[in-house]
Amino acid sequence: MAALYSNELKAVVILANIIDNPQSILKEQCFTVQKFDYSCVYKRTEKGDIYGAMNPVVMTFTVRVGDELDALKFIKALAENELTSLSFFFDATFDTNLRLKDYKEGMVMVGHVVGVEENYSTEKDQSGEDQQMLLNVKLLISMVTYLGAENSSDLKGVFIKKQ
Repeated sequence: MAALYSNELKAVVILANIIDNPQSILKEQCFTVQKFDYSCVYKRTEKGDIYGAMNPVVMTFTVRVGDELDALKFIKALAENELTSLSFFFDATFDTNLRLKDYKEGMVMVGHVVGVEENYSTEKDQSGEDQQMLLNVKLLISMVTYLGAENSSDLKGVFIKKQ
């Protein structure tokens, strides 16, 4: 499991599928990912191509949110019990207008939010900043699309078997 405690934007997530609906992503729409964890087992051909369905996978991740209204976006996705798209970007950079400029790699997770847990803390993080509200989210993944280092020039979709 990767734990990201820095105030630098190592990983961010937005509640949207940037592949189906290309948009200009503002920094204020992004949530800073503190940590995430999921485990997928792939079947590959001799050429290395992914094939076949995978078993259901649960992704858990923690994001830092500034206020309760931001937290409600995840809680609404839980209550609606519909497919939700989340786009993750690693080593994201933003331009002077605070729009997403570039990212090293990314992934789009589509699935059902099956759990949201709120954590408040008055403690400081490693850099001395207030932790604000942390949300622990569980997502039952139905599809993963990996975004290559060249801003989606290398898309790989993986479907996960529904039970």
